[in-house]
Amino acid sequence: MIENELNKIDRLIKIKKIKEAELELSKLGPEFYKNTDYLYLRAKIFFANKLYYMALDALLIATEFQEKEKVYNLISKIYNAIGNKELSKKISNPEQRLVTINNLKKELTGIIQKEE
Repeated sequence: MIENELNKIDRLIKIKKIKEAELELSKLGPEFYKNTDYLYLRAKIFFANKLYYMALDALLIATEFQEKEKVYNLISKIYNAIGNKELSKKISNPEQRLVTINNLKKELTGIIQKEE
């Protein structure tokens, strides 16, 4: 059921029904706040609305719970869109990705990092 809801929201985003996707996402409760797929969809909506830094924040938080290629790809795409081509390249490179993401988290306040 949860997967169906998230897939529905993703489809809405893909067909550019951003307001509808936003509404559907808002219906999901706080139990989703640590769900990587939820955070990814939230970031896609922010990105579609050109709220780049909010999208990055959601995606960086998502990396705290689970590592997913699609999350890193969207982070890279956002940095490319805002003109930081160098950071975009580093994040798209699997060999540089984790170090780059961890450095970003250290620089940005409010991102809780897992204890290692």
